[in-house]
Parts: sequence; C-alpha cells; structure tokens
Amino acid sequence: MISTTGCNSTPTFTGFYKVKGPASELRPLVHPIKEAFPDSFVFFKDKTKWRRTLYILTGKHQDKFVENIGKVDFMDLKEQVEKFLGEKASKIKLKKIKKMIDKK
Repeated sequence: MISTTGCNSTPTFTGFYKVKGPASELRPLVHPIKEAFPDSFVFFKDKTKWRRTLYILTGKHQDKFVENIGKVDFMDLKEQVEKFLGEKASKIKLKKIKKMIDKK
C-alpha cells in the first residue's frame, strides 16, 4: 500500500481581523483580499483620509454579523462591529496581509 502525505502550506485565514493604515495603502488591498479569501466580508470602519480601519470577517463571525443586520442599523453595525459581535478583532499588520495575499 502506497500512501502519500503532503503539507498544506496555504495559510488559513479564519476569524475576525482588523488592519489599520493609510487609506492609500488599504484601498488597493480590498479586491485582492476578496479574491484570495472569497468567503470573507471585507469593509472599512471609518472614512478618514489618512487613517482607516479595514475589517475582515470569516466563519462564525460572519454569521453573527449577518444575524445583527436586521436588528441594528447597518451603519451602526459597521462603525461598532466589535461591540455587536461581542469580541475584539485580532490586529494584523499591513505587511503580513500583503504577504498572505501574495502567497495565495
């Protein structure tokens, strides 16, 4: 009997993350993130020109987000997503998210 085992080097990306940075660097990442991780929600919290917060939701966090859509005003949900999901988002650096997209 021959069996082969392989290592999956593709990074898993599940959970609730936030990336902070200038709008000029985060805006171009939205589409590649959606392509690399098609089962995720990606949106901005605020609309300031110099500093933005990009949220990435996957898995059970997406389910909680969708459950709150009918109960809460959508803009309040986007602005206070951590409050409505009941937990803090994990911080991820801009460099790390760029590397993860490049590996996909």
